[in-house]
Amino acid sequence: MMRRTPRTPTGRSWLSPARKAGLAGLVGTTVEWYDFFVFSTASSLVFPELFFPGAQQATGLLASFATFWVGFLGRPVGAALFGHFGDRLGRKRSLVATLLLMGAATAGIGLLPQYDEAGVTAPVLLCALRFVQGIAVGGEWGGAVLLAGENAPQRRRVTLTAMVQQGAPLASILTSAVFLPFSQLGDGELLAWGWRVPFLLSTVLMTVGLVIRLKVPESPEFEELSAQGRLAPSPVRDTLQRHFPKMAVCVGACAVPVAGTYLAGTFVLSWATAHIGFPREKVLGVVLCAAVTRFLIQPVAAIAAQRLGAARICALGLALYLLAVPLTVLALKSGSLVRIALGVCALESASAIVYAVVAALLVDAFPARVRYTAISLAQQLAGVVFGGTAPAMAQILVTVGRGSLWPVALYQAVLAVLSACCLPALTSPAALPRRPHIPSGR
Repeated sequence: MMRRTPRTPTGRSWLSPARKAGLAGLVGTTVEWYDFFVFSTASSLVFPELFFPGAQQATGLLASFATFWVGFLGRPVGAALFGHFGDRLGRKRSLVATLLLMGAATAGIGLLPQYDEAGVTAPVLLCALRFVQGIAVGGEWGGAVLLAGENAPQRRRVTLTAMVQQGAPLASILTSAVFLPFSQLGDGELLAWGWRVPFLLSTVLMTVGLVIRLKVPESPEFEELSAQGRLAPSPVRDTLQRHFPKMAVCVGACAVPVAGTYLAGTFVLSWATAHIGFPREKVLGVVLCAAVTRFLIQPVAAIAAQRLGAARICALGLALYLLAVPLTVLALKSGSLVRIALGVCALESASAIVYAVVAALLVDAFPARVRYTAISLAQQLAGVVFGGTAPAMAQILVTVGRGSLWPVALYQAVLAVLSACCLPALTSPAALPRRPHIPSGR
């Protein structure tokens, strides 16, 4: 029996299952990414002193960024684990579990003792909880995108999956807004207790996200597969055996949208504070402006892709990224906060254009019976290779280049070329499998 949707006096739906899934995905991913971004911000601002004291500045930053990368190592594990559950038991059940796991891990980080209190146990526990965070976020993204994409009619698939993608910049805005008042505390207060509050706030956000997520309808494509008994017995094995080439292409396509976010939000933040000497609150203000820019750009890019074609919009985004990278380097070398803000906003805008579109391309790349597992593994492997390594790789390249930022720019240009080579395989009509018709009311 078809589920009835509330209607306005004119008889038109005011909140269809597709919109409800998109909205719930937005709220859920905002909570998940908030938890993940809080860690990345803290790894730039306070973790070197809290968990790696006594190390030289560059060494402490590298150790902190390595801990940051541990979360990315957990993401493929979460993709395989929750992808299996999502393809076997349902998208909705898997997403509820990821939200609970992420909230518990983030709150746990906020309660950790410092190195001065617990010795080496403190950074070990930090790494363990960061790994759990990675497992949770690894299972989150694919399921949230699928609930929106599989509920959406063909003509609105890009815009509704892009609604879920809004969770990342919204979480970045929320993270910066939460950290800003605490960054103005004295070093003693910030290191003693101020840094903990953004982590502990996760429990409130998790509760809100859970209430909304429990009201989301299950994916109609999954319900159809389940009713017909056509669920994949082993989604991970099927994905690797039958769809590995396409998954590898998806990993390469995600290089720029994944790496660009963490380069701007983590490495630039640490460079501007540690090497140039800007106050924390001013640099967090720059990151906040960049996140707002991304939040405004992504819906425009999604609408344009729906009307003009994903290939054209992705090509535009990659071309702009190639221009934005050297501009950001020049801005950092100038020492001007205004120029740094413009450079970071340009970098975020360019990667946002590709990021807004890529979710719909990944959804269309795989059959429904292994879709949760396949797109989750592709996205999270890209996170491990290109995202989690972005700040540490940038720091290593700067060290090898004896303080020069140009090796970082060259590396990012290589990633842009990689994405440009992979995206055509996803945007060509021949690469997109036919999907079952979903009535417009959904």
